[in-house]
Amino acid sequence: MNRVLMAFIVMLIVGCKDSEKADLNNSLWEFSSQNHQTAFDQACQPLLVNYQDFLKGVAGMDTAYLFNSAKNLATLIDSFPTVAISKDSLVSNQLQQGLVNIHAEIDGLLLENSWPEIYKASNMISLQLIHLLGNAGYQLHTVYIFNTSSDLQEDGFQWLGLTKSSRDPYHPNHKELVVAQEVLQEN
Repeated sequence: MNRVLMAFIVMLIVGCKDSEKADLNNSLWEFSSQNHQTAFDQACQPLLVNYQDFLKGVAGMDTAYLFNSAKNLATLIDSFPTVAISKDSLVSNQLQQGLVNIHAEIDGLLLENSWPEIYKASNMISLQLIHLLGNAGYQLHTVYIFNTSSDLQEDGFQWLGLTKSSRDPYHPNHKELVVAQEVLQEN
């Protein structure tokens, strides 16, 4: 009887861990197609271009380049056309809060001075951008979500791209391309 109870407890613990990880990804970027606004998609184009430039700084481990592109991204967020966000005030407020969250993560990144912490801060910027695009129902381009394992962070590092494969910016020594694990619009 004790063996059966022990086996049940072990299966319960393992089952909870798996669902916890699945729930984590789903809660980070839920795609809300009902919130889609073409004007918002167009306004996001400079953010996405600059974000890809930002990832180049991460991959190159070049703090000057990285911090400069992060500052440029913050400037784009500051000048984001709020009129074009949404006709629904609740959605508009949520999207504006998403922009504020990205800006706050950029401010945090600019205070870091070690690469492990810079990687963590960069990951948070990626997560906030993925969340914003999902919440906005972004549809102009397919957004691919990448995840790579890391000893620095339990859930690994995530980033987004506009192509199915990408170089891992968090492991610049790995030259092979990584294939996206998820598509934002399918979540």
